[in-house]
Amino acid sequence: MRVLDEGLHAAAVAVRATAGAIFVGPGADAMRCVAAFGADSMYLLERGVPPHRDLAKRVLDRRAPLIESAPSSDPQFPTRSPCKTRVALLVPLRDGRRAIGMLQLVNPKTPARFTRHDVRVIGGLARHVATSLIQTSSLRRQEGLAAHDPLTGLRNVRELNNQLKKAVGAAQRADRDMALMFVDVDHLKRVNSKLGHAAGSEALKRTGKALHEAVVGVGDVFRFGGDEFIVLQPNASKESARALADHLRSHVAASTAGPMRLGGALPKITVSIGVSTLRGLRDLDGKRAVDLKARLMTTADRALFRAKSGGRNRVVLATTRDDRL
Repeated sequence: MRVLDEGLHAAAVAVRATAGAIFVGPGADAMRCVAAFGADSMYLLERGVPPHRDLAKRVLDRRAPLIESAPSSDPQFPTRSPCKTRVALLVPLRDGRRAIGMLQLVNPKTPARFTRHDVRVIGGLARHVATSLIQTSSLRRQEGLAAHDPLTGLRNVRELNNQLKKAVGAAQRADRDMALMFVDVDHLKRVNSKLGHAAGSEALKRTGKALHEAVVGVGDVFRFGGDEFIVLQPNASKESARALADHLRSHVAASTAGPMRLGGALPKITVSIGVSTLRGLRDLDGKRAVDLKARLMTTADRALFRAKSGGRNRVVLATTRDDRL
């Protein structure tokens, strides 16, 4: 947004405008204000006010800027405002042939009209603003991909590290407990060997979806890698963590079996879960969040090992004996 604000202000200075806004969206019916300055700019931004539909459609259907004198549908100010638009310079923002938004500038200082020179200048600046919009959208998509596992769509280890450190720090400051769970898909190798790796991938996707459904409102789930997931419960007790882990286990078992698009049917998938809690660790006083984060991971992993070695499809809570070097 800072880039768009800077582009908007540069355009305003170039043509002496006293107010202006940038609207973004795929069409006249879907545009919202994302940057604004001048009188009533906060009204536009806080409410995401759209431009007048008919005026926006006229602008987006063009490739060149449009000058409107005393428009009947005010493009800048709300009806309750004492300010009125005397003249507006409206410019389509385009990505090739595709309209992606609109730039509007209103009420220039002396001379109190937009000139041909203004139109030429604003045409070039509008291309710069459009390029910034395209690059920002592309960057956000890349950041989103970098933060998520491509198979399951869940957040990945990089995001887990960030969120876990924050959760531990918040729990320390609030003097409350939290929980971390290692979730392992039981016998995934058997699914791969009997039904193929595509079925194994489907098992992971369905497991991730089931875990996500089960933790909504109380926690977050991450793809750790291979056949393992991590569930983070930022506000928990040992009892509530155990209850959530049991719910995760039963929900995965109840919702993963069934026909696959690639043919055949996926059998019931079960999971083993190891649970560690912050207050279940030894000697918390004065310890840094980054150190406690690592200990939570280690103790949950050890509890998971005991769940798997004990027969799988079960939940095991870590004890203080799991919190060791």
